[in-house]
This record gives sequence, C-alpha cells and structure tokens, in this order.
Amino acid sequence: MAQLSIHFICTGNIYRSRLAEAYCASRCGPGFRVFSSGIAAGLSQDAAISPYAADLLAKYDLTRFAAKHWRRTSAELVRASDVLVFLESEHRQYCEDWIDPARQRIEVWEIEDVGPIAPELIPIKAKRTFAAIRERVDLLVDALGVNSAQSAR
Repeated sequence: MAQLSIHFICTGNIYRSRLAEAYCASRCGPGFRVFSSGIAAGLSQDAAISPYAADLLAKYDLTRFAAKHWRRTSAELVRASDVLVFLESEHRQYCEDWIDPARQRIEVWEIEDVGPIAPELIPIKAKRTFAAIRERVDLLVDALGVNSAQSAR
C-alpha cells in the first residue's frame, strides 16, 4: 500500500509548518508520510527551528515527530504530495504552477506568522497559533479517516 503524503507549507519552515508537521505526524500512523517545507526557507536565516516552536514541541512531547532542520519548498516536493496544506494563501500562490487539483487535496488555512509583535507577546501568540493548528490538523486527520492510537491533545 502506498503512503499518503501530507505536506505543510509556510514561509521559513521554522515555526508554523513544523508545528503542524509534528502534531499531524503524532496523530498519523503507518501509511502516512507527513512533512513540511517553506517557500523562503534558508533565505534569511539558518536557524533549525524557532525557539517558540521548539518550546511548544517540547511542552507537548512532539519533538520526535518534527524534522531536525528546515526544508525549502520545491516543485518536486509539491508534485509528490497527496495533501497540500498551505498556512497562508501566498504560499499557495507561490506553488500554483506545481499543483494538480485533480489529484491533490488542497487546503489553505490562513494561520498568521508570529510577528511582528512585542517580544513579550510572542509566547501568548505562539500558544494561540498552535491551538489553531491543532484544531485544523484534527479536522484534517478526521476527514482523511486517520485512526491513531496516540494523540498529543
């Protein structure tokens, strides 16, 4: 049986898409390949992951489900995906020429990036962002018929 691939796409692949990837992977079992990428990953910074995402992954025991480093979105990755989840519409626009809507499930979630906001507000926003991501992932895995024994709720 072929694996169903679920691909989360954002800007830098150090925050939103990595949180979605890890949480979704924690909900999916065998038969699913979950990964993420960023349309501008590595272009302005080379951090492996944002500290806010790393903190949330640790808090929810999801670190083992996250990729160790960012990955840049490519035509090859997009075309190889069965489910494409764009964290904002601009990410879909970037990938538009690589998408096959007849074959791929496509979702655009409009999940805001962390900033720019005052540094003391970032942890609060990151927590809200992750709650929104978990809610959307739960809906997605339910729609895909994923039966998982483990859940990081």
